[in-house]
Amino acid sequence: MKSTTCNNLLVSVVADVGGTNTRIALIKDSKIQPDTVKHYANDNFISFDQLLESYLKAEKIDRCAAACIAIASAINGDSATLTNRDWLIDKNAIKRIAACDSVILINDFEALALSLNHIPESDTIRLFEGTASSINTSQAKKIVLGAGTGFNAAQLSNTTHSTIKQPTPEQYNYFVSCAECGHITLPIENAQELKLRDALALKYTRASVERVLSGRGLLQLYQWLCAENQQTEKYTSAAQIALSACNKDDPLTRQAGELFCRFFARVAGDLALAYLPYGGIYLSGGVTRGLTPLLQSSEFIQNFTAKGRQTELMKSFNLYLITSDNTALIGCLAALTYAKEIH
Repeated sequence: MKSTTCNNLLVSVVADVGGTNTRIALIKDSKIQPDTVKHYANDNFISFDQLLESYLKAEKIDRCAAACIAIASAINGDSATLTNRDWLIDKNAIKRIAACDSVILINDFEALALSLNHIPESDTIRLFEGTASSINTSQAKKIVLGAGTGFNAAQLSNTTHSTIKQPTPEQYNYFVSCAECGHITLPIENAQELKLRDALALKYTRASVERVLSGRGLLQLYQWLCAENQQTEKYTSAAQIALSACNKDDPLTRQAGELFCRFFARVAGDLALAYLPYGGIYLSGGVTRGLTPLLQSSEFIQNFTAKGRQTELMKSFNLYLITSDNTALIGCLAALTYAKEIH
């Protein structure tokens, strides 16, 4: 099998490995090659190693210059296990499979954060235009948060040397603050939510954000509402529930979607207060996108801004929905680029 090269430089491989799906692509001339972007269902593979080997074989690649793998897990060292799947992803295994010397492992939301300066406008929907729109957003903090198989968030800070008055994008330093926001405590505000909290705590010992704001969380909300209303469950997946909620064809799926979005808006507002991201707040994730019409409602914005004495401050922030499922791959490319500049 012949190595694919460009001007005698090997291609690089980037991947976004979630709990349910993996997105993967090749980099050539510092660009993602659109025809190499592939999506895989993780259930079809026993490991990421098998998936990567299958992809590189299909693309007729037997050697890469480098690899950057975004993982839905906390990264600490040369390997990591997915939070919501029993897959171990190891640098040395990737080096062997891709025949490359350089492998970067980053958290999937770190990759999303690194993408925020590079996302095409066509890949976003503005949900709310804040009063801070006139500031220089290239220097302001940004955050990304979202619900898929799990939930998380990350912050991007753009800084430059104080002596540079009008820096170009290349003169900025980019720092990402990673977190494990899916495991913070679910914010409860009324009697219905208190009953939900008690049900989750009985089942899981505590009610965390991810128990609601995730694919399984949306399903769990629907199942809880069915039990509360003594109704038979009609739907068995988050995708079915989200579609039904948006179509308004079932009152309980609609309630589940609205309850999900109420918590999502509240958590997004809490993180906005924690980070003050005047550069923008970006919502991501497959479950998030599945509920787009509900996120575009005035109720979502009202719940986002409902922070008592800080309600006016909450109206400062621009709020966007990321519509592309490949955004983390852009962040992986950015990580490879910054690594080259550092070294």
